[in-house]
Amino acid sequence: MKILENKVALVTGGTSGIGKATAIALGVAGAKVVFSGRREEEGENTANSIRQSGAECLFVRSDVSSEVEVKALIQTIIEQYGRLDCAFNNAGIDPSPKPLHEQSVEDFDKLMAINVRGLFLCMKYEIQQMLTQGVGVIVNNSSMGGLIASWNQSL
Repeated sequence: MKILENKVALVTGGTSGIGKATAIALGVAGAKVVFSGRREEEGENTANSIRQSGAECLFVRSDVSSEVEVKALIQTIIEQYGRLDCAFNNAGIDPSPKPLHEQSVEDFDKLMAINVRGLFLCMKYEIQQMLTQGVGVIVNNSSMGGLIASWNQSL
């Protein structure tokens, strides 16, 4: 028996990098993996990788900065699998690599919408579902950029 057998796991930002690797690892551990991202082609590539490991998965194209899309993502999970046992909130973007005085308000707003508001929205709807079930685990992933300054990033 695999440690996550019969569990349903969500990975946001699951189309590349750490998110993709986590989605694959959750599948190898036996979970039914639902993962989201904004890029459909990368989503299909990740889905193929997860399926090659023998796991069941579902890619849902969604933008975590949109409340409507996050709510729909969680609803899709519930409609498909009836529960959400764990979530790995990983979706995020890097700031534009330019000095602060060259950053636009749009650059700032996009970064905050995805990296901060997106995390809030995901947790809001994940927690609602997990409270209904009486169980669930959430792990939030973040960049070291919030802790360590980088010479080329000012946001």
